[in-house]
Amino acid sequence: MTQPAEANSTSLFQVFAHADDDLYFANPDLYRLLAAGHRVTSVYLTAGEADGRNVDTRDPLRQQAPADYAGYMEARQNGLCAAYATMVLGDREAAWVREPVELLPGVAAERFFLSDAPHVQLFFLGLRMADPAHGFPADQPAVRLTGLWDGRAARQPTLLAAESALHQAQALGREDVVGALTQLLSYAQPTLLWTMDPDPLHEAYDETRGITSSDHADHTATAQFAREALRRHLRGGGRPPLTEHFTGYGNKHWPSNLSERSHALKKSLVDVYAGADGHACAHRYCGDLQLGDGSDIRRYGWSTRSRYPQGTQWLHRQQDGRLAAYAVLGDQAAVWTETEPGAGRFEGPLLLPGGDLVPCLAVAPDRTGGVHLVGLRRVPGPEGRVDVEVVRMWRQGRTGSVLPWESMGNPDQATRDWRRCREVGVPTAVVDPAGHLHVFVRNFSVGVSMRRETAEGLGAWEVLGGRGMQDSLTTVARTTGRIDMYATNRTGGVRWRQEAVYGPFKLEDQLVTGVPESWRPASGLTPVQVGRSRVALFYREEDTGAVMRHRQRPNGTWEQRVDRLSDDGGTGAVAAARLLGPDHDLVVLARRDERSRPAVAVLPADDRITERPEWERHEIQMTGAPSIAADVHGRAVVTVLGADGRLHWARQEEPRPGVRFGPWQAG
Repeated sequence: MTQPAEANSTSLFQVFAHADDDLYFANPDLYRLLAAGHRVTSVYLTAGEADGRNVDTRDPLRQQAPADYAGYMEARQNGLCAAYATMVLGDREAAWVREPVELLPGVAAERFFLSDAPHVQLFFLGLRMADPAHGFPADQPAVRLTGLWDGRAARQPTLLAAESALHQAQALGREDVVGALTQLLSYAQPTLLWTMDPDPLHEAYDETRGITSSDHADHTATAQFAREALRRHLRGGGRPPLTEHFTGYGNKHWPSNLSERSHALKKSLVDVYAGADGHACAHRYCGDLQLGDGSDIRRYGWSTRSRYPQGTQWLHRQQDGRLAAYAVLGDQAAVWTETEPGAGRFEGPLLLPGGDLVPCLAVAPDRTGGVHLVGLRRVPGPEGRVDVEVVRMWRQGRTGSVLPWESMGNPDQATRDWRRCREVGVPTAVVDPAGHLHVFVRNFSVGVSMRRETAEGLGAWEVLGGRGMQDSLTTVARTTGRIDMYATNRTGGVRWRQEAVYGPFKLEDQLVTGVPESWRPASGLTPVQVGRSRVALFYREEDTGAVMRHRQRPNGTWEQRVDRLSDDGGTGAVAAARLLGPDHDLVVLARRDERSRPAVAVLPADDRITERPEWERHEIQMTGAPSIAADVHGRAVVTVLGADGRLHWARQEEPRPGVRFGPWQAG
């Protein structure tokens, strides 16, 4: 194989089950990286042979077509190559080199790379379904990818595509697959690792029949293979990448978060893959004809959503005046810190002790200048078992010393069912005026649970209720000492609020009733206190990704009007921070725009908006969500994590209206 990526270049490594998973679940993010010329290494674990009939599934005569598993695998590979060639070179017919590659002794894969863009490479392992429905003897134990992962099967056979460059099929064990992925990680040295959701939300649950997953079992197993390979890569000294787990079929249950333009781009590339883009299909295996022109029927392609959505409160000012930015790199918490208060330069990342974290981290500053970090630790066990628990770490603000990660358990631990516990959502955290930490998460019932400290110590998990919650909880500690916790469900936004300091939380089911057409948020609600008794909420609108603002009245009720603040879309949470000074009262907004770039705007904190603000943009390929904080001089600083795995930041030149941000820097 050719040499791995250069040390400071952007390198995406992605692991998927099937040849169209990245087109459905990672686009248009994937397209942006490919169009920018970045290195991409894609691995597909299964043959994806289905029933072997490369005929539109809506064709009433398709069952009369003979099964040709090798032919259908070939067609899917060719369709994927056409889609990649379109994304990279704008030419679906661009030439590919196809060759066998031995990844480990006795473990081979087929590699494709574009002749005119060899930095884009696709690897196919070809693991197939072994059961009577796919031509195997009835007395032979059935094998699928899930069985290979959890140990029910010792080995799984592979399938050779009809025109494969490989010479013979193989039978791979779990260690073969993990070892091959670990080897490819070492080869790619990625700054980004993408795969599917390892712990998808259930679609149904019955005490007798158990859990029905919202996602394809192959997706889930693939994510677990990828995480184990990452774990070994990191323990072997490999560079820790930023990691993203994409939601699969479960997207169809939530408001669509892509704009019409972004969705049309995604669909056009799936159509290329499916041979439904109007080209003359002269090749025998020209694409995945099972989809035909009906890819849009599958509503799960209407969104591109993270299983572990990044919040916006990950930049904060320490007791010593320096800004510190936190994230998960690989499976460890990492921190970048200003070299001096207000210096405008960051150093790092410093990896904090402890591993096995999934890529989400809540950051809750306390009154001493320290900070609580709250995350999810995911530890695999035998026979497919996995234990997921909420964990916390405290970091001292001046010295940077840390206490070891401490388990806070799991909101569903009383069930003693690890399958239910694995669905715990992304935590959000806040500290009350007495210095007590409050942690909120989505639970298995798709409601909200909370665990908090009291004067007597850490209390038990409390069930706060709620139904159908999206995994994007946010908090705000009001200047009155009360805490609000906001969430979105399938139909709108809800709030839990304290009527008294340190008191219980009361649920308000609907924040808005008069504007339902504008009130199906496709992201979390970012709250900002804009007055003694008022909060403004910023969020993404369903089907457009536009930034919206909804304001509270001084009497605690909510306005019926919602302000639209952007013309284009984008995904992820909207960062917002208030800058209040003797001669200014501003809200600074930052978001990931439709082209995956950071966009920043400044607007008055509490004036009616008559026109949409101007958004400053920069040509950085970013991931996740931005964060905003004021430096020691009161200037807004915006930080993002780049596709290159580095921290990027821009600083306001002066904290007043109309003042633009300085040039973006990276560290």
